[in-house]
Amino acid sequence: AHLASLYLRMGPPKAAAIGRLPAPPPYSHEAAARELVSRGMPVSDVLEVALTPRGVPPPGSAPATPRPVMRGPRAQTGTYKELSPLEERAIDLAFRKFDKYNSGKLEVHSFFSMCASLDLHLNAKVAKEWLGHLNQVDGLTLDQVKSICTGILAAQTPAVRSCTAGKTLTLTELQASEEYMRGAFRKFAPKGTLGPYELRALLMSLDFPDVHCDQFDRYVGEWLMITGKVEEQPVINVHDFISCINLLVDVCQRHQEALEAEEE
Repeated sequence: AHLASLYLRMGPPKAAAIGRLPAPPPYSHEAAARELVSRGMPVSDVLEVALTPRGVPPPGSAPATPRPVMRGPRAQTGTYKELSPLEERAIDLAFRKFDKYNSGKLEVHSFFSMCASLDLHLNAKVAKEWLGHLNQVDGLTLDQVKSICTGILAAQTPAVRSCTAGKTLTLTELQASEEYMRGAFRKFAPKGTLGPYELRALLMSLDFPDVHCDQFDRYVGEWLMITGKVEEQPVINVHDFISCINLLVDVCQRHQEALEAEEE
């Protein structure tokens, strides 16, 4: 989910591939947000995130890797659907750790704690979608947990999946994740651009956590103001879309961190 973010934080490629728009210079959400606040715009959660961006690594260092944002079951990446041996072993160990009474089952709250320990941080609504119609009263068996985790991981981009496994990101994974995001954009923008309504539909199809529970209406509206797209019919290209994803990932992370802090 945060692969587009990683792509931009690494910096745009020096030469654009044939048939693609050249990458624009890095865009500063922070500067734009400060300008809006100076004009009297109230500081919302979206503006707050834009005003306090995560640090960008120095040139030549590894890309910034904030913890992954888990997407829901509507997100289809086409990546491998099975658990790798490393992922399966990590789930086995985590299950035994959180099965405190050796019952062979995890209560739902223990399942969420187990997921968090594996860097699978689930928004409440997304978690409900993944659990589906499973009988949660009797607890979840190891096989059920593996099945759920397989689905969760298969719905993430290659780079996010690599991050959750604690691996060092490779250029191949970043490129595969970028191409996935571009492919998703093309489905909603066959002519190369889209409007706000289509952007919201695209974000919903990617099944990012809808933190405001309004089908991304508020988020897209504020992002458009931050990016200066205030005309009646703003035009959004693929680089704008990546910018939108970058900020959305940080917004989702901050919301999840705030919820977890309240529960402690």
